[in-house]
Amino acid sequence: MPQIILFIIFLAEYLTTPKALLFYDQIEYLTIVSTHNFLQVLPLGHFPIHPVFLAIFWITSKLVLPNTTSFIFGVISGVLMYQISKIIFKKGNFWLAAVIFLLFPGVWLINTNLMVHTILLTLYLLAIYLFLKKKAVLFFLTVFLMGGVHFDALYWVPTIFVFPVIFKQEINYKNKDITKYIILAAAGLLASALSYLFIYVFIRKDFGGSTEQLLAYSSFGILRMIRNIWYGFINSFGSLTPFLLALLVFKNAKRKIEWFAWAVFAFAVSAGGAYWQGDLMQRRIVFAGVLVAMVLFKYLKNKSFWVVLYLIPIVVANGVLYYKGNNGMTLDVMQKHLDGLPKGQILLQSHYYKPFTKYEGAVLWIGSDDLGQIDKYLSDDKRVFITKESVTAPYLLTVGNNYHITSVGKVGESEARFLFKKYTVERYGENLELKLFKGKVVSDQAGEPVVGYDNRFWG
Repeated sequence: MPQIILFIIFLAEYLTTPKALLFYDQIEYLTIVSTHNFLQVLPLGHFPIHPVFLAIFWITSKLVLPNTTSFIFGVISGVLMYQISKIIFKKGNFWLAAVIFLLFPGVWLINTNLMVHTILLTLYLLAIYLFLKKKAVLFFLTVFLMGGVHFDALYWVPTIFVFPVIFKQEINYKNKDITKYIILAAAGLLASALSYLFIYVFIRKDFGGSTEQLLAYSSFGILRMIRNIWYGFINSFGSLTPFLLALLVFKNAKRKIEWFAWAVFAFAVSAGGAYWQGDLMQRRIVFAGVLVAMVLFKYLKNKSFWVVLYLIPIVVANGVLYYKGNNGMTLDVMQKHLDGLPKGQILLQSHYYKPFTKYEGAVLWIGSDDLGQIDKYLSDDKRVFITKESVTAPYLLTVGNNYHITSVGKVGESEARFLFKKYTVERYGENLELKLFKGKVVSDQAGEPVVGYDNRFWG
C-alpha cells in the first residue's frame, strides 16, 4: 500500500514537471554546462559558486532534460525520507511522514524545478540517513558535498543533530556518538570551505558579486525579516502547519535539551527564511520539511492522515498555478508588453528571460551577446528597445510563474547598467527605447554599480 501511494505521488510529480526552467539561475547554469567541459564548470557561475552542483548537473544534462534531473533527485529524496521514517519509527504507518514531506508545497516545487537546493535537499536527507546508520566516512563525504553545493549547508547541517534529541524515545543515540559526528560534520564543512577558498584564490581569482550578496543580507529590517520567514514557511508547508506544529511542540516538549534543539532548528529556518530577494525563495527552507513531517507523525500517528488530506488540494492548486498559466502571470504580462513593440527592430533582453521571450525581430541577450552591435544597428536606423526588467539586477527580476510575496529590499548589480553610460532612454509603452547620447558620456556616475537598501532597524 505505501509503495503504491509513493508511486502515485512520484507519477504526479513527473506529470507536473515543466519543460521550461522557471528558476532563473538555471538558464545560466545550463549555458555553463553546455559550453564547457567537466573541470571547467567547477569555478564558473555568479557568486556564490556551486561547484558540486555544476559537476552533477554537467553529468545529468548529457542524459536528461534539466527539470527531469530535479524529478530524479526528488524521487531519491522521497525514498530516503521513507527509509529515515522507517529507521526512527520502525513500525506502524511510518510512511505517512514521507507522504506528508513529499506533499509539502515547497518540497514539490523543488522536486519539479531544478535548482541548486534540489540536490542539496537530497544530500541533506542522505546525511541524516548515514548519521542514523552510523556510516562515518560516507557521512563526512556527504557533508563535504553539501558544502560544495551551497553555502546554506552551513546552517542546515547542524539541524541533523536535532533528530536524536527530539526522537530520543524512538532512537537510542549515545552522546559520545553524537559528538563524534558533530566533529565529522565540522570537518566536512571546513574541507568544503577550504575548497571554495582554493577555487576563488587560485582558479577563479574573482570575488565579483560578493559585496552585493553580503549587503543583501543586511538590507532587511527586523519586521521585514519576520514577514519573510512567515511567508516562506507557510508557502513551503501550508498556512495551518505552523499553528499545528507549535501546538504539538508546546504540548509535548518537556526537557530543556528539547527546547534547545528546537531553538537550533528555528535559527536555521530564520537564517534561510529571512532572506527573500529573488525567485522561488521557498527553496532556502524546504529542509525544515524533513523534521516537520516527522514531528507531525510522531505526535499525531495515524491522525496525520488528515494532514495529507489538507495538503493534497494545495499541491493540486499549485500544480495548476505553476504549470497551466493564466493571463495574469507576470511573464504573460511582460510578453504582452513585448507584443506592443514595432516588429523587425532590435530588442535588448536579459539572458535570464531567454526561454520566455518571443519577439519578431533581432534579440540581443544581455549577459551573453556582444552588445557592441548596438551602435551599428542605430547607425542603420534600427530602433533599439530594452525591457524595464533587464535594467534591474538579476536578483530583482520580475518573478515568473508563481505569486509569492517578494521583498521590497533593493540590492544588486544590474547587468545592463553599463549601457546608460553611453545611451539615453525614452519610454515606449511599458518598455524603454535606447538613443545614442551625443556627448562623451551621459554622466560620470552612469554605469557604476548601484546598491540601495533600507537600513532602518525595523524597516
